[in-house]
Amino acid sequence: MNKTNKDKTDFFIKFYEEHIPFHKFLGLKVLELKKGYAKMRFPLRPELIGDVRSGNWHGGVIATALDAAGGMAAASLLKSADDKLATLDIRVDYLKPNRSESIIVTGEVIRAGNSSIVTNLQAFNEASEELLADGRAVFSIRRAE
Repeated sequence: MNKTNKDKTDFFIKFYEEHIPFHKFLGLKVLELKKGYAKMRFPLRPELIGDVRSGNWHGGVIATALDAAGGMAAASLLKSADDKLATLDIRVDYLKPNRSESIIVTGEVIRAGNSSIVTNLQAFNEASEELLADGRAVFSIRRAE
């Protein structure tokens, strides 16, 4: 990767982590970003618990984390800062509950067309590396004129 691409990638990561208020609230940290792929960490916070009896994460937070990873993977393929990207559809299959651990999420582009991008998504327990959820998201693209 040349310096210009690294500078763009560093800017994009900083923007995603620090300038999107919801991502900042969740504590999102980008661990890896390359063309068509993103890997992120979401730390456990008390506000993210959905079942106070068991300490399990709220499923909506896991879906949000997966959407963020898929969105970043898709955005890595945009050609202009003026291109627009929006989630059209997301499907999440919850496989195991996540108790008291941070999660790692990945998004990987499996198809990129002129008007949409399809991604595969996975969420893992950070400590055990167990697969917690997987899914697929479709994003619409509006290219800058």
